[in-house]
Amino acid sequence: MKIRPLFKSDLEQMLLIEKAVHIAPWNEETFKTCFQVGYIGWAIEDQDKLLGFVIISLSADECHVLNLCVGREYQHQGLGRQLMEYALAQAREKGAGIVYLEVRRSNSRAISLYRKMKFHLIGERKDYYPTVNGQEDALIFGKSLVQLDL
Repeated sequence: MKIRPLFKSDLEQMLLIEKAVHIAPWNEETFKTCFQVGYIGWAIEDQDKLLGFVIISLSADECHVLNLCVGREYQHQGLGRQLMEYALAQAREKGAGIVYLEVRRSNSRAISLYRKMKFHLIGERKDYYPTVNGQEDALIFGKSLVQLDL
């Protein structure tokens, strides 16, 4: 297994994972826009098969995790944490001092991961995520990247 940069050629596999995992998945245009505007991301793969990915934006001294997704059959194996740790190390190396992310209030597994990684709840966004029956709140988490214990 290895972590490597995401490429436009990964788009088909990213869409398959995204659609299988998320209630309201990103579409092809959203991913293309991420590549066009210069967001960066990494894939975790095994023998050329994409298992998961992370996409972040960097601006000034701040990082925003936009999407972290691991295929269902590869969840609960630490791959999401590996991707996140890698992305945070890269962001820190590029000068980011803080990282933010949003997560669905109902996504208890992701929230558990973020708390284990020492993220702190700093706010919420009402009706941020679409659902099958309406909208769902997002919880906003943040974490300092200047501490030694990433």
